[in-house]
Amino acid sequence: MLSLMIFLLSTLGLLFFNFFFKKYNFLLDNKSLFHKDFVSKDSVPLSGGLLVILNLILLNNNNYLISFFFLLIFFLGLLSDLLIIRKPLKKFFFQFLLVFFFLFFLDIKILSTKVFFIDFFIGNKIFSIFFTCFCLLILINGTNFIDGINTLVCGYYILIILIILFLGSQNKFIIYNYDNFFYLLLSLISIFIFNFFSKTFLGDSGSFLLSFVMGYYLINFSNFNLTLSNSISPIFIVLLLWYPAFENLFSIIRKLLFKRSPFEPDNKHLHQLLFLYLKNKRKYFLFNNTLTGILINFFNLIVFLIASKFYFNVHYLVFIIFFNIFFYLISYFYLYIKLVK
Repeated sequence: MLSLMIFLLSTLGLLFFNFFFKKYNFLLDNKSLFHKDFVSKDSVPLSGGLLVILNLILLNNNNYLISFFFLLIFFLGLLSDLLIIRKPLKKFFFQFLLVFFFLFFLDIKILSTKVFFIDFFIGNKIFSIFFTCFCLLILINGTNFIDGINTLVCGYYILIILIILFLGSQNKFIIYNYDNFFYLLLSLISIFIFNFFSKTFLGDSGSFLLSFVMGYYLINFSNFNLTLSNSISPIFIVLLLWYPAFENLFSIIRKLLFKRSPFEPDNKHLHQLLFLYLKNKRKYFLFNNTLTGILINFFNLIVFLIASKFYFNVHYLVFIIFFNIFFYLISYFYLYIKLVK
């Protein structure tokens, strides 16, 4: 009953936020930026992030300091959405400060990676904080890169939550703050439905916050289950987050090769190329945007389901990660060549 109530309140909340933002022309997707009008010319409310932060604050049983940092990450994204902070390097600098102090004050760190030469240094507190900070920043910015296609980000994290809940129920793993995890899922389902029809976007406020929170939850999930027999390998967590992480890495390498700033946005990401390819093939199909996100997440769903059978086996998980990267690169260059022609 409580779950249904939270879902209904999330849906009503989005309806109210959308009405309010459109009426007062506030927090709408800004089409003056060239990468913002890539898939749509319509002004869409950036209400998804607001729903996520309200979920985390009102339904969160974490301590107040954690909620405070959630708010700070949300407001950093909000300042970006409102174009108050425009420069990517400045946003990255503030992201670094917030993530670093979050980890430092709350003593949060990755305890093990099962990679011996990294684990050798993780025992050092300073190194472990910087390493964990690096991982979260890769996730936050990678998630921001893949945002912009309907259902892609919210759908991706819905899949991760469902896989974690499934493994937890099947293997009795400890899920840190289970209720918060589940309530977040309900809000994301509501956002997914609205986003499917281009009625809401997460915006930077939503993508920064959602990736930060999910990274935090997954670090705790990995740490809490390290000592269990047949425990979840930290490599499985890496696999769950492979797509936004590799999108970030590949984007940086690609831009450096073309002598461009890795911080500046462009329209050459895999999801954007796939969207253009589908648009060329199906010119009058209204949901090419949404179809792009569905196709990418369908691939990730298959990967996650296969990987969940080997969540403890490092060798299989590493093989699956390398297969994903290989498939990504093949798909990227195929689409790039097709579109250039």
